[in-house]
Amino acid sequence: MSQLRLSAALLVLLGTLLAGTPGSETSKQAQVQRPVFCLEPPYTDPCKVKIIRYFLYFRYFHDTKSWFCETFVYGGRNAENNNFKMGEDCVRTCGGTIGPWGEVAAMSFEMD
Repeated sequence: MSQLRLSAALLVLLGTLLAGTPGSETSKQAQVQRPVFCLEPPYTDPCKVKIIRYFLYFRYFHDTKSWFCETFVYGGRNAENNNFKMGEDCVRTCGGTIGPWGEVAAMSFEMD
């Protein structure tokens, strides 16, 4: 009876190890396939912040330190590659997830 339990435990352990392996390879492949521009900082451009009808203009960039797609205030000209209109585009291109404040900050805030 104890041999049966030991065999079952070993099978569960082996299954767990094998199930975890493809995920590790997939994440490594995703890192290799990520475009180089995902490693660049956001380019806000030297122009003043573009205000469209009294709303700030937010964009997303991939932050390699936090692995999040974070928001920044975009000036409106000379966009670089690590500059996405939608958070989902940033995640799809560079990986990671949208940062904890990304959705909140991406909403347009009215200027007084």
